Amino acid sequence: MVDVTINESFSNEDLSFFEKLEKKEFESSTLLNLKVEAEEISNDTEINELLGYALIEKNLAYKLPYQIDGALRILRDLNGSALLADEVGLGKTITSALVVKECIVRGFAKRILILTPPSLVNQWVAELREKFELDFKIIEKESDWANATFAIASLDRVKMFDRKTGEFRHKKAHQIPWDLLMVDEAHKLKESNTIRWKFVDQLQKKRFLLLTATPFQNDLLELYNLLNLLKKGHLGTVKEFRKQFLNQGNKRHPLNPKQLKAKLDQVMVRRKRSETGIEYKKRMPRIISVEQTEQEAKIYDKIQELLKEQYFYVDGGQINPRLILFAILPKVTSSSKSAMESLAKMAANEKYHEETRRFAREILSDYRDLKVDSKMEKMLEIINETLAENPKEKILIYTKHPSTLEYIKERLEPYKIKVTGFMGGLTREEKAEKIREFKYKSQVLICTDAGAEGLNLQFCSVLINYDLPWNPMSVEQRIGRLDRIGQKKDMQIYSLATKGTMEEHIVDLIINKMCCVGLVVGELPIILFNLGLDSEGKGGSNKIEERILNSFIDSKNNLEKFAKSIKEIETTILAGMEEYDEAKSASSELLDEEDLLKELDEKINEE
Repeated sequence: MVDVTINESFSNEDLSFFEKLEKKEFESSTLLNLKVEAEEISNDTEINELLGYALIEKNLAYKLPYQIDGALRILRDLNGSALLADEVGLGKTITSALVVKECIVRGFAKRILILTPPSLVNQWVAELREKFELDFKIIEKESDWANATFAIASLDRVKMFDRKTGEFRHKKAHQIPWDLLMVDEAHKLKESNTIRWKFVDQLQKKRFLLLTATPFQNDLLELYNLLNLLKKGHLGTVKEFRKQFLNQGNKRHPLNPKQLKAKLDQVMVRRKRSETGIEYKKRMPRIISVEQTEQEAKIYDKIQELLKEQYFYVDGGQINPRLILFAILPKVTSSSKSAMESLAKMAANEKYHEETRRFAREILSDYRDLKVDSKMEKMLEIINETLAENPKEKILIYTKHPSTLEYIKERLEPYKIKVTGFMGGLTREEKAEKIREFKYKSQVLICTDAGAEGLNLQFCSVLINYDLPWNPMSVEQRIGRLDRIGQKKDMQIYSLATKGTMEEHIVDLIINKMCCVGLVVGELPIILFNLGLDSEGKGGSNKIEERILNSFIDSKNNLEKFAKSIKEIETTILAGMEEYDEAKSASSELLDEEDLLKELDEKINEE
């Protein structure tokens, strides 16, 4: 097992810059630039170390040599253009961001563009700002390209093509000479006839980084398309590639694999988890059934009736059921306080029909008379049992809503449990202070999904999902705060689900069938992409979430019908996982061929 250096300090003070260059204190950017120039001249421009690393080391939670070595190889041996194909879970974001930082420090790059999936734009911005002290501008509209120097954008947003004019709407991006272009989740560029591939191909780029753990899955032509984008002609023409490498009987297994692997090694950096020495811990899921009291069951049934039958505008027009699900249902199922907050707003809002407002007031009155909050009691049991077993244990609690966060804090106060609250909108310094408080002082961190991005909480191994988003990617992001390099324990994942409701089936699908089935962080998005379920649906939410929402609407509160529909989604997901495993195995046979041959030789020698 490799030693992982964890940076304990959350200070903003500058740490050593090569020990201030052997105690010769360098305090100005001018002196840093002189150092860079001298370094390049003395080494005939050969890059032997990352000059920018010492500037940001204090911001990183851990130091891993293979990430530094990967960045060095990309810059020194591949001139900043490469396919970074490290296995999932090794931190390609850090390795590639080190390349970005180094290019800026050395003056190689003054214009940089990073293209990511929509769901990762904000995460990339936060990582670059907080860990690498780089401010990237998010490109959202066409005018944003003006004066863009460090830019980041959703590839799906900027690739829009106007078929009437025959031009890309964001054609200004193609007029900019980018010193460095980087594309995350580059496996989405596997087909050269797509608008996405053509948009990237037309970008001017001096250095080009593609990030993906799966350069191909179903067909070696996917690999050809990706590398033809990276370095035109590297694998010859399509005709030459087919003749030399494509096995017509099996599109995943090449002819002449050694020759193809040799060509790949000229443009690819790839490391396996097994060779890094990093030990990965297990996710141990537990769905905790919450038994409703008779009073709670009555309120739950009334809420269902309100949303299905009593929810009208003042003019009597029925409200779109999709709007109900997006706007109301998540809040009323989050916690009693969140539900009361939503019902109070509904009761006071004149846009609703008087009968709707009256019914909301009636349910609100029922909530005020509620004697027991079974969900809260169940969570308190988990916390007490966990701390009784180990008083020093850290517990992370997730909720979707700020009002529920405040409610949980209030309910924990009488038990003398030290609690830290973490919501979105915090500055970098405030975030650092909250994390430090949780690590060294508090027992519990309560966090909203808005505060999920970019947190490194591998010193914690217990997660409680007080409520659960219906988007598995949001849940995956929650677990990913704990399931990080440096985690030393198996992770206990508790998810509360009200018994006898639709919530039970959703939690089982997302937790047991999708997020805790042995996948490594980052593999679920690839599987959903392969199934066409990762992109935005017609209603603006993730397609897999939309399928669940539609199942809820179509079931009309019939639990048996809903369960059957969820089972169909589960079957689709499991088939996608099986297909992914087969593709991953075939991909590894080529990409890691030398390692496999070594393993085979070792087995033969042992026998």
